[in-house]
Amino acid sequence: MDYIRVRKANCKNCYRCLKNCYVKSIKFKDEKVSVISDKCVLCGECIISCPQKAKHAQSDILKVMEFIKNPNIKTVVSLAPSFSSAFGKNSEKIVSLLKAFGFDEVEETAIGAAHVTKRYKELIEEGKMDNIITSCCPTVNMYIKKYYPELTKYIAPVMSPAIAHGKLIKKKYGNDVKVIFAGPCLSKIKEIDDNPKYADGTITFEQVMKWIKNEKISLDELDKAEFSAVSSFSRIYPIESGVIEDIKSISSLCREEGEGKYNFLSVSGLKDISRLLDDIQSGKIVNVFAEVNACRGGCVNGPLMPEGKEYSFADNINIKKYAISADTKNNYEQEDISAEYKPEHFDDAMPTDEEIQKILFQIGKYSKEQELNCGSCGYPTCRDKAIAVYQKKAELYMCLPYMSDMNQAMANVTLSVTPNYIIAVDEDMSIKEFNVAAQKLFKVSRNDVIGKSLYEFIDTADFEEVIKNKKSIYAKKVKYDSLGISTSQDIIYVKERNLAIAIIYDITEEEQQKESVRMLKLESVDMAQKVIDKQMTVAQQIASLLGETTAETKVTLNKLKNLIASEETD
Repeated sequence: MDYIRVRKANCKNCYRCLKNCYVKSIKFKDEKVSVISDKCVLCGECIISCPQKAKHAQSDILKVMEFIKNPNIKTVVSLAPSFSSAFGKNSEKIVSLLKAFGFDEVEETAIGAAHVTKRYKELIEEGKMDNIITSCCPTVNMYIKKYYPELTKYIAPVMSPAIAHGKLIKKKYGNDVKVIFAGPCLSKIKEIDDNPKYADGTITFEQVMKWIKNEKISLDELDKAEFSAVSSFSRIYPIESGVIEDIKSISSLCREEGEGKYNFLSVSGLKDISRLLDDIQSGKIVNVFAEVNACRGGCVNGPLMPEGKEYSFADNINIKKYAISADTKNNYEQEDISAEYKPEHFDDAMPTDEEIQKILFQIGKYSKEQELNCGSCGYPTCRDKAIAVYQKKAELYMCLPYMSDMNQAMANVTLSVTPNYIIAVDEDMSIKEFNVAAQKLFKVSRNDVIGKSLYEFIDTADFEEVIKNKKSIYAKKVKYDSLGISTSQDIIYVKERNLAIAIIYDITEEEQQKESVRMLKLESVDMAQKVIDKQMTVAQQIASLLGETTAETKVTLNKLKNLIASEETD
């Protein structure tokens, strides 16, 4: 399933998402972007970083609403503890809000976290694992399984708090109850889908805010309501080191550094997590209990927080205060929340050095010095980009410096080679560009003319009109008698620089040919008129002769007729 959807009409191919995608699981082909699902770890950075809002998370909201509408279905929300940061001063009304939406019960996901903490404590005390990596973050779990598969054995064999809580809820209310997780996490959507036995859907904090607007619910009119079941200090999970602090709160073995087998580390952000995993893989780090969060700062900085909500260190303080305020132990008995994590191997075809060089040559990179490694394409080095091209994840001409050089070269060639006159002026009619053809026409060099006023050379009325009205003029015929040429002019307004750029086509020969054809036509008409006049004269002469002959014939016939009549009378 595609958990990240792309609004292709919004995408402007800025490569911002690719630059922020740590695992480079984004594909560009035919100027269209898509997410490579089997390589994506659903960190959500591409959604956060996209300036055009071209990417959004797959939504369960319609499915969840159908559950609510059905009177025969009981719905229970497992609410992530980061809610106390997400909704600020309105967080105390979140239970009332969710029940106003139609949910039957609301419990804290931190209940599941408390059970996970207890199991982590047991693993630490057992000391059987060489290293323990927390299993709370599904993004990190995916990252390890896909990109460090040999380290999968170090992921704590424990459910995440959301899944553990879902299992507890199902046992409490029955398997028919629908468990809906609410939080700021993108990868939780997939985790819930992968565990249908314990959870049935997800709503994000971002969707909760949109739901409020759609339902036109006033938070001011809602009263505070209590959770159906609450947790203890495990509410501290959303912040960095929260898991470790929770473990230390229940384990004397873990309170002092240096005691027991494991050293404790808290690492957030995939870049730093990658460095940690490299150290574990190389053997530089051993006997470590590593709390890992894909989101820098922890879940409190999740990608699907309400729109406009930005992470601040004040969020950490608020979460910690909320955790300390808990004075209730959860009312669930310990369940088996063990889980198994398996490597997910995938192989990308790798090009040879010769194949990489061939790709680099196609974009003008013939030496190491020409490999700028600027990262504008989204890949850290030119070689990485070439590998992505070979793997059909990237397009050859995504190299912005190369395309810029090509565009400049093409522009220079065009200005030098074209027979058309190209002139660019600013709003003061100061000349900014004067191509080779124009220099030859006016018998000046480019250095002599740049910065001078166009008034000195030609009438500027059309140029001024274009600048004033901010509207281009196309195919206007203008004759320059002083230069002995006739032209057709396109004067184009460039909004970004407030320039008027004229492309002037010399149509003198064409106009002369047209004039020649016109004169030839006039001569032909004159000749035709003379022929017609002559024909009319001849016709009149013929008519006159025919008239005389006819009259004579008539007289002769009358005489003959009279003669015959006279003879018959006698």
